[in-house]
Amino acid sequence: MNKKVVLISLPAPFASEPAMNPPLGLCYLSAYLKKKGFCDIRAVDFTLWKDYDYFDSTDYLEKVPLDADLYGIYCMTVQFKWLIDVVNFIKKSNSKAVVVVGGPHASTCPEECLRVAGADIAVKGEGEEAFSQIVLGTALKDIIGACFLGPKGEFKDGGRATINDLDSLPFPDRDVFDIQKYKRTIEGEKAIHIVTLRGCPYSCAFCDKVTVGTKTRYRSVENVLSEIDFIISEYECRKFVIYDDIFTLDRKRVSAFCKEFKIRNLKWRCWSRTNTIDKEMLLMMKDAGLVSITFGVESGDDNVLSKMKKHATAEQNRLALLACKEARVPVRCSIMYGNPGETLESVKNTVKLIEETQPGEWNLAVLAPIPGSDIWEHPEKYGLIFDKEWVKKNHYIMVNRFDSSGIGSIWISLSHISDKEFVDNLKFLIKELERVSPRKKIQDTIQHIEVDKLNVITPRKSKS
Repeated sequence: MNKKVVLISLPAPFASEPAMNPPLGLCYLSAYLKKKGFCDIRAVDFTLWKDYDYFDSTDYLEKVPLDADLYGIYCMTVQFKWLIDVVNFIKKSNSKAVVVVGGPHASTCPEECLRVAGADIAVKGEGEEAFSQIVLGTALKDIIGACFLGPKGEFKDGGRATINDLDSLPFPDRDVFDIQKYKRTIEGEKAIHIVTLRGCPYSCAFCDKVTVGTKTRYRSVENVLSEIDFIISEYECRKFVIYDDIFTLDRKRVSAFCKEFKIRNLKWRCWSRTNTIDKEMLLMMKDAGLVSITFGVESGDDNVLSKMKKHATAEQNRLALLACKEARVPVRCSIMYGNPGETLESVKNTVKLIEETQPGEWNLAVLAPIPGSDIWEHPEKYGLIFDKEWVKKNHYIMVNRFDSSGIGSIWISLSHISDKEFVDNLKFLIKELERVSPRKKIQDTIQHIEVDKLNVITPRKSKS
């Protein structure tokens, strides 16, 4: 039980701001290890820095402790470049250390994490039990989720790790990081983020859900409230960001939470889905302390929503946004441009939706296919054209929704419109959205879009 463990959250200099929250997945890993009796656990969070120049050099690597027995690294696809750097640095200095990669990219591309990045093990799915078994020294072939290379270099797929009883997990160990360095706030005061469920029953074509899966598993209301009460006692914080993909999936459950939130005098915000909410629910949530809500609206066009398998309609989007207005709940909605079927007409329909509903804030991103999504796996089915091998060769660095423009880079084409139309329609969308719905900051940050820095970073086939 005296093994030394270091947990690493990789750099994210592409993000619009330094980290607002401690990395919850790694906090769960630390808590689970401590529950198993391990106590020598340290953590490094590079997302606290937002400095391209700093991470273009290798100086930042000096912050990685080199005396550990095991390293647990969380990696999103867009962070793959830095995964390679960190693993190489560790291996050159501490060749006996075991490097384990988890998170979205390990779940979708485990073999790449081993062969290209040089990790020893990649964990597919939810990592608490798998990582603890690795630390305990259990044979890899007996660990669900553990992927590794065999003695002849053959890839061994450990399947996907899933934790069904979420109440069995200890509360996240937020103290493994310095929680005072994180700046998430509600109404100007410190807020802490929590999750009450894992999994999503929907199958949007642009989304990768391999890590958490399609089966929704809920923490009990009592378990979540126990964590909230602990946070209130430990950190004197009564403000919370609920990080569930869709907090409003179960109406009765939301009602039970609202009764308890009101008793505790909490302030909170959450993510929702427009086809899971109405004015009555919003009023109930507002009465229980809801201060704002976020929807992934994506588009105001039914054809686009259908092609992207959103399983929501433009009318459901409209009604949900109007319900927020009627309930006086500030709403932030996310819009995605460049989806299958996108045309000037669909763009105009999105503008019309925003003009009519006037959300407090909207965010915009250009579609960036990611491994594990149906669009990445079968682009031809959606009329998308992009060079998958070029993306891999460049270590997925362009797969982000920020970039210098603030909305991400353009590296895809749509087969039904020319590349010029693709760019022109995007610029039209930005201009019209800013005209019909001036935004105000309703949460911690607000997106800054710089059209003159719009980045077209790969040759794309031009259609006439």
